[in-house]
Parts: sequence; structure tokens; C-alpha cells
Amino acid sequence: MRFVTATSLFDGHDASINIFRRILQASGAEVIHLGHNRTARDIVQTALQEDAHAIAITSYQGGHDEFFRYVRQLLDDGGGDHIKVFGGGGGTILP
Repeated sequence: MRFVTATSLFDGHDASINIFRRILQASGAEVIHLGHNRTARDIVQTALQEDAHAIAITSYQGGHDEFFRYVRQLLDDGGGDHIKVFGGGGGTILP
């Protein structure tokens, strides 16, 4: 499995995504880690270019609903409808 991991735009809280990244790597997954403060477009372009199976994003900023919907839209529009999106963070409830 190949994952892209990142923290959403305007978010510098990267502790939880680093934990996710380490767990994924310890489980044998290949991880492309983009770090914190990444745009939806950055994350999706990387996932498509790297032929990722999934994306894991953490978000502690208030616009997570819109952010995750936009990630899904960009994936679907770019031919990445097969890519799974996992997310979490402080108060994050995914659509």
C-alpha cells in the first residue's frame, strides 16, 4: 500500500500525522509524507503522480468539511476516484 500523508492548509499541528505516518510505515506501507500546511491541490497532485492507494490528512483548522470535500472532488475530477481518503484531528468530522 502507498499512502500520501499531510496536514491541511493553515495547520501547523503535525504531531498526529507523524504518528499516523510511523504506524503506517511500521505496518509495511510506503509513505510519501508532505508535512504540514499543504493545500488540497498539493496533496491530490502528489497522490495521483505517485499512484497512491490512499491519503491520510489531519486537520485542526475549522474548515475541514470544505477541505475534505475539495480533496475528494479533485481526486474524482483527476481520475483518482479509487483513492481512499482518511482524516482526523481536533473536532474533525468527515462528510
